[in-house]
Amino acid sequence: MPEIKFIHSTANPDAPVAYCSFTAMHTVIEILFVHEDEQKSREIGEAVRDLTTELETKLSRHIATSDLAKLNSSLDAVAVNQELYFSLELCEQFRAATRGYFDIAALSASRHRPAYETLPAEHKARRCGKDTRLDLGGYAKGFALDKVKNLLAGTYGIENALINFGNSSIAGLGHHPLGDCWPVSPAKAGSGQTFRLRDSALSISGKTAGVVEHIIDPVTGSHASKDKDIAVQGPSALVCEILSTALYAAPREMWPELLQNFAAYKAEEI
Repeated sequence: MPEIKFIHSTANPDAPVAYCSFTAMHTVIEILFVHEDEQKSREIGEAVRDLTTELETKLSRHIATSDLAKLNSSLDAVAVNQELYFSLELCEQFRAATRGYFDIAALSASRHRPAYETLPAEHKARRCGKDTRLDLGGYAKGFALDKVKNLLAGTYGIENALINFGNSSIAGLGHHPLGDCWPVSPAKAGSGQTFRLRDSALSISGKTAGVVEHIIDPVTGSHASKDKDIAVQGPSALVCEILSTALYAAPREMWPELLQNFAAYKAEEI
């Protein structure tokens, strides 16, 4: 299990603050929440770490023992865990809803779609071709972030928290103890925007400074390239993650068509 960095402050006795951070899902995960004592806060931090690392082992193609890695290496039907089975079915629905611009098979050499099928009677999945490679990188962080949000609010009754997955997927529960929201400014220098998160999420897709383009245009199979990052804000971190990925890959003139199925979400270039 990754080690947790933990800080608990009672400098403001009316709003004790807990901060936890650890590395999982190839990124730094941070949570900040208020109004809990130190012992309970440590318990919450450990629960968040355990949840995210468990999801990583189930959804990452980079872990050789994961069901997704096994699926990517076999042409036969493979039994998959519940989270992966649900995710595969959901991702196919999102592929259709985004006109193919969100596609977990974008890394595949083959452009044949659908790229895989799920077999409900057997709770299995199967790739449709030997050149198909499935990658949940543009999905898993949003999926995990919504799970963490539900854990904090549902299991522990946390009303006010900020959850940050690598500065690209962020969710705000309730509000900052000294304000009416969680104000979030993107790390990208000179962006100038501040997003007000209150029971909402934000996802930012683009090219990290000094890193080559990594988002694939599923239509052409080549790397998408834009001068600006794409930010999407809305109720679900998962949907924000999917839309920011799809909109970065899609031509700007297609945005209205892609967003018409997602009325509760707003997108902008930053």
